[in-house]
Amino acid sequence: MSKLEKNPIGLAIVGCGRVGAIRGRCAREYPGTEWLGLCDIDEKKGKKLAEYLDADFFTTDYKELLKRSEVNASVLATDEEWHAQTLFASIEGGHKILVEKPLATNVVESARVVAAAEAAGAELLVGYTQRFRRRWLTAREHVTQGRLGDITSAATRAFVNRMVGITRLAGNEDRSLLSPMVISGTHALDATLFILGGSKQPVEVTSRAVTNTMAGVGTQDATFNIFTFDDGSIWSMDCSWGMPVNWPASTYSLTVGIIGTEGALTIDDTHADMIMATEKPLPSHRGDERNVHLLGSYPAGDVSDGQFWGPMREESNAWLAHVYTGVKTPHATGAEGQRNLMLTMACDLSAKRKRPVELPIEPEALHAELMA
Repeated sequence: MSKLEKNPIGLAIVGCGRVGAIRGRCAREYPGTEWLGLCDIDEKKGKKLAEYLDADFFTTDYKELLKRSEVNASVLATDEEWHAQTLFASIEGGHKILVEKPLATNVVESARVVAAAEAAGAELLVGYTQRFRRRWLTAREHVTQGRLGDITSAATRAFVNRMVGITRLAGNEDRSLLSPMVISGTHALDATLFILGGSKQPVEVTSRAVTNTMAGVGTQDATFNIFTFDDGSIWSMDCSWGMPVNWPASTYSLTVGIIGTEGALTIDDTHADMIMATEKPLPSHRGDERNVHLLGSYPAGDVSDGQFWGPMREESNAWLAHVYTGVKTPHATGAEGQRNLMLTMACDLSAKRKRPVELPIEPEALHAELMA
């Protein structure tokens, strides 16, 4: 093994909400972080986190932060509508970038971001935290080693608490492109494609959606999809975020099945193996209260003894180690993030058309028809 690099990290974090705080704490604890700057448009919230993390700098202007000479890496953890602006500024600064998904709120802008990063030689990685859970890493290892033979079919089912959609859409005036597939289904989609590896290319998707309980917030309840790959294999993938607010999963209940010519693999990620019921309601991370919890169902992780543990800690530390030493990481690339956004929006387009969508499709054509 060759000697690892040591590139001291000057880190900018744009967005001081829940995700920014988790990643900021990991960065402050990481020995390779030599400078830490924060930005948030909410000055009170941002300064509070900056004080807690003993940050070296704070501002409400992301451009001011991302232009600082100390910065060589950036975590972009804002709401979706701010992603593209902060991404272009980080790319211009030549940073190593970790951005929360999706890259942008429409596929044309997202494609421009990926093209700009490639042209500038900037490393752009996307925060698909599920990739850092042992079950997905283990599944990927066995599938890519060929232990199931040739994959012929797969099925993915995601049930999501209704509060996720309500909360995520509440702060967005334009909700026309923020669907259950784009916001939540993308995690299940990425996890399954991550397991399958990069050898299969989808050539068609047929989708149907239903809108009822979520109509009041301007989105669908559920979207069901059938993907066909270039080798003839098929994949059934559905996502529903119409589950009631008191549904005991914090966010996701997910099942995956993969069938090959020489074996099969099923994954139960519903979190029903760890149930807590209490007489007094407990608050959830979404702000609602419930008496029954599927513990461990918050995808990012959980707090124990004042410390945060779980996939987002693993993911953040893996990225910091990658920036500091160059060690390999399973993060989604910018191109994979763009692929995921294209596929989830292609599902929405097929549901809108009520007929199949051939893949690949140009971003401009996809966006124009979704907005028509």
